[in-house]
Amino acid sequence: MELGKTFHITVGGRDFTIETGKYCGQANGHCIVSCGETSVMVNTTMAKQPRPGMDFFPLGVDYEEKMYAVGRIPGGYKRREGRPSDKAIITSRLIDRPIRPLFEKGFYNDVAVVATPLSVEPDVSPEVLAMMGSSIALSISDIPFAGPTGSVQVAFVDGKYIINPTVEEREKSLINLMLAGTEEAILMVEAGAKEVSEEEMLQAILFGHEEIKKICKEIKKIQKAVGKKKADVEVYHVDAKVDKDVRKYADKLMDKVLEEFDRHKRDAKEEEMNEKVFKHFADILEEHQKDIVNSLYNLKKEKVRAKITEKGIRPDGRGTHEVRPIWCETSLLPRVHGSAVFTRGETQVLTTCTLGTISDMQEIEGLHEKDEVKRYMHQYNMPPYTTGEARPLKSPGRREIGHGTLAERALEAVIPSYEEFPYCIRTVSDVLSSNGSTSQASVCGSTLSLM
Repeated sequence: MELGKTFHITVGGRDFTIETGKYCGQANGHCIVSCGETSVMVNTTMAKQPRPGMDFFPLGVDYEEKMYAVGRIPGGYKRREGRPSDKAIITSRLIDRPIRPLFEKGFYNDVAVVATPLSVEPDVSPEVLAMMGSSIALSISDIPFAGPTGSVQVAFVDGKYIINPTVEEREKSLINLMLAGTEEAILMVEAGAKEVSEEEMLQAILFGHEEIKKICKEIKKIQKAVGKKKADVEVYHVDAKVDKDVRKYADKLMDKVLEEFDRHKRDAKEEEMNEKVFKHFADILEEHQKDIVNSLYNLKKEKVRAKITEKGIRPDGRGTHEVRPIWCETSLLPRVHGSAVFTRGETQVLTTCTLGTISDMQEIEGLHEKDEVKRYMHQYNMPPYTTGEARPLKSPGRREIGHGTLAERALEAVIPSYEEFPYCIRTVSDVLSSNGSTSQASVCGSTLSLM
């Protein structure tokens, strides 16, 4: 009796082994991806019915760090893994971003993807295996996924591009690029670099995409060999007749709304328009409210896009090359080592900088042979009042962790070395008001507070 199937893929000159069908029989899709002494298990499951009242795809992605994977016992009183580390959250987001667009719009069944590193050697990044394994597990499952995707890490050392670099190569590299995509296109780019040119970064992306194309072809072979038939699932679509009627009635009303360039006045006009539309369709509102709301949203989206592509006018009246008004303020907090406010339009961020001794460095417990330390930290907070919402404060979520890391990566290459500046540095970006791209404002605010 044969237990499971084993496949081999060559990526960047290394052999990747994919096992499936031997373990985790209750999951919709399962695989273990291995390279060298690194192995990552990925399981995918899907709810049988759509989640009631949902208007977005409920995809959950978790990357579970297990300390046994590097032969260590977790710290803390309980000696057990606790909440996900920042690295685990960032990896979950890396897995999520390329696969999310490949599910059909209107598909509202819960889908869970869980990636668990089982064994980790330093020279093979488990993140790359987790991303690849997620695509394989979804592709061979009965979950309606329009993949596959491929994933690679790209380094740039001594003028040469390297796929899935070793630790030594990563340390020397001028580029640390995580890349995912299909055979046709790039879906996700996440990178840090040491002041390289645009051309060098573009070539790194193109170099990585060539390897991604090969990976996708190999995954299709695996899917053909062991893949399940995709399940017939309920997918929500706007009722065609309701959509036609709503568009006909609201077309001119929407044009008048979009003539207003002031956001608050435009929002007020849109609310008035919605009330008119709901009143006009009162006889079908109870049965088709979701269809009406989605029809209005799609109409607005199409008109905004057409206005930009055909006339070069954005919703607030700016051209495609105009930035919002910018003003900055520095050294505004007397007891703080460094402080700045960066404001662009209605987006405003207060960033503070604090210096500490080396003993203040952040110790990071993760999938490495000994705890790492971080000398430069950037943390991002966005409370509800920044968008005018009234809800309780919560601890930082995945978005906050991701945005904090983005700004941290943008600046760490230009932070002076320990030899030049023997201090620990912590910057904190507190969003005060949000109307788009608070992460970009955090980078600018951090720069000002550091200077």
